[in-house]
Amino acid sequence: MSATITPLHRPGRDEGVRAATLRGLLLARALDDARRAHGFTTRELASAMSMSPAMLNRVMTGRRTPTPLEIGGLCAVLDIPAPRRPVLYRLVRESGRTDWISTPADGEQPLAQIEAAAHSVTWFAPDLIPRPLRTTAYSRAVLTATGAHPDTPAPTTPDTASTEVIHRFLIHPRALSHPTVPEAVMREQVRHLREAHLSTTRLLPRTVAPHPGFRVLRIAHFPPVVHIEHHTTAVVLERPDATAPHTAFLRDIEAVSLGREDTRQALSGRGDNG
Repeated sequence: MSATITPLHRPGRDEGVRAATLRGLLLARALDDARRAHGFTTRELASAMSMSPAMLNRVMTGRRTPTPLEIGGLCAVLDIPAPRRPVLYRLVRESGRTDWISTPADGEQPLAQIEAAAHSVTWFAPDLIPRPLRTTAYSRAVLTATGAHPDTPAPTTPDTASTEVIHRFLIHPRALSHPTVPEAVMREQVRHLREAHLSTTRLLPRTVAPHPGFRVLRIAHFPPVVHIEHHTTAVVLERPDATAPHTAFLRDIEAVSLGREDTRQALSGRGDNG
């Protein structure tokens, strides 16, 4: 029986308006958040910037990139803190780019900003339990195997994310065992899945074809965004031609995923009996 967990639609701030690129969207959200925090209406801010309300609205929705002079003025009028301004300037400079590859050495990590814009995140986990669902003992056991550095920022988890974000997890059965994880630790991890995360977790049939793990982040009025993590490198895909294979694969496995009760029974057998 299909066990697709239907995502809840979260309307955007400007229903039907779509930013040109993901960087443009992040820039627009940052500026609009600052506008709201200062209590400006769009018309008031446009007047302060000597811009027309229509032109400013296009900036605030990501359909138009501000010029270097305009972003400097917006940062000044909106009193954006000095440490934050280089991030916005960089988004302006790179607003037309759609490639995202980052490592901890890059400094500013875009994932937190992208996650903050999402209304739902669906995880496909073929080999390891997703980080938001891991017990402390399991995390320690797989640290060496995954090659992740202890200081590598983890994706936003259900406990730390906004309550507006819906997380769903599709887990392949082979993720319920791992050569570096002691059996007792794995049983504890599986029981944790069953007792704490059954509402958002579904197991997949063993017949699901191997495929590298990824996440699909859905953002109102923007194509699905795909995040692939390889060791300490984060790759984010936003072009529809690049994300289409992942979203199509996700639809297929959601259609064959186990129902809640079947998932519970499978986790009960694995967690209780090893």
